[in-house]
Amino acid sequence: MFNMQFGEFIFPHNPASITVERLGRHAVFFCPGYGQIVQSLGDGRRQVLCAGDFVCATPTQSVSLIASFEEKCADGKPGVLILPGMAPMIAVLAQHSFQSRGDGRVTPYTMRFLEAGGI
Repeated sequence: MFNMQFGEFIFPHNPASITVERLGRHAVFFCPGYGQIVQSLGDGRRQVLCAGDFVCATPTQSVSLIASFEEKCADGKPGVLILPGMAPMIAVLAQHSFQSRGDGRVTPYTMRFLEAGGI
């Protein structure tokens, strides 16, 4: 199995959890005599939620790893998202957060990617 990758950044370890959601698009409107009607407008874009830990030997290495991630993902442009066991997709990093825990060698993170288009 290969490691998760977004753009130029290769994750040293795969996230502990990866959730892929495809939310449908729907319209709700009122139709006289029938009440509220729900109409399907087709599939929406996929959303990928990841949660895991960056684990390093020292706090300094942890800071460097986070800085590398921030540098390689700072432009906000779509990039190729490679997930274990799935076909690559073009996505944008919509949200991410890091926590500080313990002595700084383990940094929990959460990330949300939104599909931007096909490859």
